[in-house]
Amino acid sequence: MRPIISIATVYLFLQASGGSAQSQVFYQQLPTGKYAVGFTIITLTDDTRIEKPEYNYLGEKNEGDRRKKVTIHLWYPAQAGTGSKGILYQDYCYNNQISSTKENLDTKEKQERLADKRRTIENWFGKVTDSIWTNLLNQQMLAVADASPLKQQFPLLVGMLRSLSTSLTNEMLASNGYVVAMVRETGQGSLATSGSDNLTDMRFAMTFLLNKGMIDGNRIGTFGFSGSGFAQVLLAMNDYRIKAVADIESGIYMDRLYQSLAASNFYQPANLSVPFLHIFSKDLSKQEIFLSDFENKTKFTTRYRLLLNQPALHHWDFAVEGYASCLFLNNRGDANQNIRRSFEISNLYLLNFFNAVLKDDAKAKTFMETKPTINNTSSALWDIYTFERSKRAPDVTEFEYIIRNKGINEAIAIAEKTLPGDTLSNINVGFTLNNLGYKFLNEKKYDYAIAIFKLNSKMHPEDPNLMDSLAEGYEVSGDKANMKKVSQWVFDMLNTKSSPTDFEKSLKDNAMKRLK
Repeated sequence: MRPIISIATVYLFLQASGGSAQSQVFYQQLPTGKYAVGFTIITLTDDTRIEKPEYNYLGEKNEGDRRKKVTIHLWYPAQAGTGSKGILYQDYCYNNQISSTKENLDTKEKQERLADKRRTIENWFGKVTDSIWTNLLNQQMLAVADASPLKQQFPLLVGMLRSLSTSLTNEMLASNGYVVAMVRETGQGSLATSGSDNLTDMRFAMTFLLNKGMIDGNRIGTFGFSGSGFAQVLLAMNDYRIKAVADIESGIYMDRLYQSLAASNFYQPANLSVPFLHIFSKDLSKQEIFLSDFENKTKFTTRYRLLLNQPALHHWDFAVEGYASCLFLNNRGDANQNIRRSFEISNLYLLNFFNAVLKDDAKAKTFMETKPTINNTSSALWDIYTFERSKRAPDVTEFEYIIRNKGINEAIAIAEKTLPGDTLSNINVGFTLNNLGYKFLNEKKYDYAIAIFKLNSKMHPEDPNLMDSLAEGYEVSGDKANMKKVSQWVFDMLNTKSSPTDFEKSLKDNAMKRLK
């Protein structure tokens, strides 16, 4: 781990080029880009999944369409001047209840949703007047409903929906040339049990957008905020289409949350092979008691850890709710400006991270590799750390490929260099490597087989079965001297056992026969 050294370069926030974002309070300090933003809600049917049983609990037949429905909220670069209406702040407060942007909630339900949002935000940040609340609800956002998408492919960022909380971030990313697809969650239960549905839904959305021609299938990333960030990390561990992953205040490495995440069959940290940006508040990071997973178990990729240092940051300060409280509600006191800046820093890093990885942008790479000076922002507000990737060991399929295409010596050299730092590769499993050795032995490639058996015995020096395989390799190749040498080792080791198993007795018999 190394902290990134600050440099004197001044990095100015990106501003929108000509769009309405410059006149909107929300976007005055956010890194908006050159594209107009479209927004739509679509609901698709996944014919491969039936989400209701044929009969209900009472034995009554479930009527209607039982196929899985997947609702996607989509932000995208759009043709300026198209679309049905500009999105307001209040729209994001309740549009997670509809299945299409052409659908409308009745007035009563809208008011109930808005009242619920107000109660929640006032519980977090303090009371506000009716006029201030109304002003916030009527703020014009960047997106326009059902605007015509540009006819070119863009990188995709996929995730699980937080309809209000990440709306600014989603719009900002779309204005910078990303398609952002957030899938409404329908699964229930723990992270371990809902992970399957969430991952399948996101994969379904990815495939749909690929077939629509909207996205570049070679440039797909994923991110999420709070509990929605868990599914993104699981997706990156299990889908090779994902090229970058970020989580924002997800609490992945906190005790209770980690226990639930780790219980999922999809949680395979050693499988994470794409760059990972982990954004967290410094205060809350003190509860990350499983951060060693980030530092060590996900070590086969480059990891960035962004810590926001403003004391007593609220969890929702990483979301629209906290940012809006600073800009409109006037209830954050002396910390108002630093809370605002923390949100802006988080979004600036998120954008540069994806630009660096998915767009191969040189300026974004420099931004991630150094700690620049951000305009009007104290450098004490954040720290960025980089954890360099380690070289993982090849698995048995990759190992065989290297042997056949690069030669046994290069394959053994790679294995010996990488295996000490990668205990999770399946070539660490004795019988797996042993089977590969016999494969070459049967092909009469004796040098290859013997080299593999020797490597396996070196990794597992107390296993007489693996030494027996090495002795057999020497025997078949005609090297009697080495056959006897290894057989003597097997015999001596097993001769000390007072109660050998039947299998160990057979190995000892093999050694005695070869020693005669």
